Amino acid sequence: MSAKVAGTIMYKTETGQYVFLVKPQTKETFEMLSTEKNNQQTPLAAVLIALQAKLKIDVNQLRLTNLANIKLDSENVSFFVFQWSEHMPEFYTEQLALISEAGFQFKTPSEFTALLDKLEVTSVPHLN
Repeated sequence: MSAKVAGTIMYKTETGQYVFLVKPQTKETFEMLSTEKNNQQTPLAAVLIALQAKLKIDVNQLRLTNLANIKLDSENVSFFVFQWSEHMPEFYTEQLALISEAGFQFKTPSEFTALLDKLEVTSVPHLN
């Protein structure tokens, strides 16, 4: 049996604002990065594997900052929030190119909050 897990990455831009990873559905709507977890994986392992495979980034540069539960497609899903370690701007330029090629982008907190409002976020994790 498999279950969904979801996650996002946040990082601080040069202007000092945090932005959050999303996958655009249309010009104005976004979805979370999500993946299926199998029985041999923990939810954390599944989302890290998905981040690495889909975005081609080094997950060793990420730090888990929050774990919550969201309602995604009528299913309770573990939702992981990672923060990128601080780097020089050139690092992010290179990483953002990889992320863009994979069909993902970063959005402002207000845009991200609008997405979270639709997903019934709770602070209690759902452990698959």
